[in-house]
Amino acid sequence: MDEPLSNLDALLRVQMRAELKRLQKELKITTIYVTHDQTEAMTMGDRVAVMNAGKVLCVGTPHEVYHKPTTKFVASFIGSPPMNFIEVTFSVRGGDYVLQSETFELRLPKELGEVVKTKVSEGAELDLGIRPEDIIISTSEDKEAIPATVYVVEPLGSKTIINIKLNNDIIKAKVPGELLLETGSKIWIRFNLDKIHLFDKKTEKAVI
Repeated sequence: MDEPLSNLDALLRVQMRAELKRLQKELKITTIYVTHDQTEAMTMGDRVAVMNAGKVLCVGTPHEVYHKPTTKFVASFIGSPPMNFIEVTFSVRGGDYVLQSETFELRLPKELGEVVKTKVSEGAELDLGIRPEDIIISTSEDKEAIPATVYVVEPLGSKTIINIKLNNDIIKAKVPGELLLETGSKIWIRFNLDKIHLFDKKTEKAVI
């Protein structure tokens, strides 16, 4: 199937996704479904292959493709809003493993830092990837967190997308809809270190 739902309106497309998936399960026929819509791929596929420029970059279950992207392109393509990326440099200071950006310094847990050290050299330039739902926001001052400013707020009902200004970077966080923030307000953010990704700056391949 080559983008069979592309000409349908949004509501009918959602209904037909479920109908096609049910039909495929009933007929038990292996089906190749081509789409540029990552939501269709994730909701309908048992296995997903992400392609770019004629090359297959990643193959796996929707869960694997989302949580363990093999390249920066895959990480940015899968997910809504897409993964945030921040340029960092990896260094070792005494017993600490540190990611340094223009705005903040992030100390990695020892086990994670040791894994990174086995894959890249000290001073390596990397892209730190963090999904919007893995950013924790506080409105109270936290000296251990990263100070930032609310750039703009996008209410979505049950969820709210907070656009956060970090120096020259704008990153997005997905938070519960009841968290009300005003544009320009001061906040403090933390990253869930169990969910961060690192990509080689030159090759764009995943380090962790």
